[in-house]
Amino acid sequence: MNPHEYSELYDSILLAGVLSPGVVKLSGHKRSEKWDVKDGDGQDGASTTRKGRVPTAFTATFALVVDPAAGVDEFVEWDGFLEVLRTPVSGKDPKALDIYHPDLAELEITSVVVQDIGGKVHDGKGGATVTVTFLPYSPPKKKPAANPSGSKGSKGGKEDPNDPLVVARKELEGLLNESNNAPARKSGAF
Repeated sequence: MNPHEYSELYDSILLAGVLSPGVVKLSGHKRSEKWDVKDGDGQDGASTTRKGRVPTAFTATFALVVDPAAGVDEFVEWDGFLEVLRTPVSGKDPKALDIYHPDLAELEITSVVVQDIGGKVHDGKGGATVTVTFLPYSPPKKKPAANPSGSKGSKGGKEDPNDPLVVARKELEGLLNESNNAPARKSGAF
């Protein structure tokens, strides 16, 4: 998507269904992976094991202006947006907020929590900037059961005698035992 053709998408973020006021610039947004690197003992190289995605904080800087000729007062709009930013950290249970910006979507960042809300920095010309630090919300996925293969008859576990797989396995074992105990056929005899 071309930012010049779709500047309205790139100039704001959609946070919890509310469009941000002013013009936003994102920085520090990236997708990070955690790796466990183990050097080879006395050898060149190392082994690497992926440990998962790491949420990396990024900032959104909002430039706010007042333009009476155009009937725009982004400072008033900011007050309403600030309430949305405060939502996740108010109350007992912090909440994540859905977020959309094309550059964040490209990195699969779709939900965030607010880490920092900076104060307004006035430019002396009637405008101001506000910097907000977000942290992608990505709770850990549940690990698979203790038996990743799904077998129910693992060491230390008890088999369910009614499990169709256990019944089928026992029948197959019985047939194999019968064929192993059957008298050997003579070659060429039917």
